[in-house]
Formats: sequence, structure tokens, C-alpha cells
Amino acid sequence: MFDARFPWSSDLGKLVLRVSLGILFIPHGLPKLKNPAGFAGFLTQLHIPAPMLFAWIVALLEVVGGVMLIAGLLTRIVALGLAVEMLVAILAVKIGMAHAPFTSTRQTPGWEFEFLLLAASLALVFTGPGGYAIDAALGRRRTATAGMATTP
Repeated sequence: MFDARFPWSSDLGKLVLRVSLGILFIPHGLPKLKNPAGFAGFLTQLHIPAPMLFAWIVALLEVVGGVMLIAGLLTRIVALGLAVEMLVAILAVKIGMAHAPFTSTRQTPGWEFEFLLLAASLALVFTGPGGYAIDAALGRRRTATAGMATTP
């Protein structure tokens, strides 16, 4: 009933999710982008192969991917990359290296924040960007163009 009265609400919800997630990832990626060698050193401690390559991938994913999420460009692909990154962060850093509990204590930060970022990213993978996105505009243009091609 709510969807029938407010058909725009689903797209608005996806916009809020995309913009919020993008805004969260950008400031986390900027320090990595400014000092990829430092982040690569951290990845080396985690025994991540090709640490400099992955330092650049993560930094660009968080910064450029965050901007792309806000715009709604390649949303599902970017969100999948961020979900994989958060899964690695949880398993390798929070649980593997720090032995952190799920929720933070006074002594140990937990991994509930990374879990929320993982869940939000997966939500965008499954739902898509919504109507207020570059992806949606490109999709409508492709559909319109395809329809014109089949019209006699």
C-alpha cells in the first residue's frame, strides 16, 4: 500500500543509501590515496599478495568508487568491490589480526561498522542504484534506443 501511494520512495531510499555509503567511503580512502606505500606496508603485515597493487586498488575503490556511488554510476560493480573489501577487512584485520569482538568494548574496537558497510554494499548489489542515478538514465536511454531499432 505504501509503495502504491509513494512509488518514488523506493528510488529515494536507494539514493539515500548510495549517497550515504559514498560519503562514508571517501574519507576512509583519501589517506590511503595520499600514502599508498604506507597502506601497502600494512597489507604486507597481513600477508596480502602484491600489496602495492592492492593498496592502489583499495584507495581508488574507496575514493573514486565513493564518488561513483554518489552519482549512481556502475553502482552494482562498485558496491560489489566494496563488499569484497569489507569482507576482507573483517576477516583479515578485525577478526584475524586484532581478534576483535563484533561489538566494540572499551579496550577493543569491534567490527560492527565494517559489517554495516558490507551489508549496505550488498544491498546495493542486489537492489541496484534506483531511479535517481546515472545508471538508470543510461539504462532508459539504452532501452529507448533499442526500442527504436526494432520499430518498423
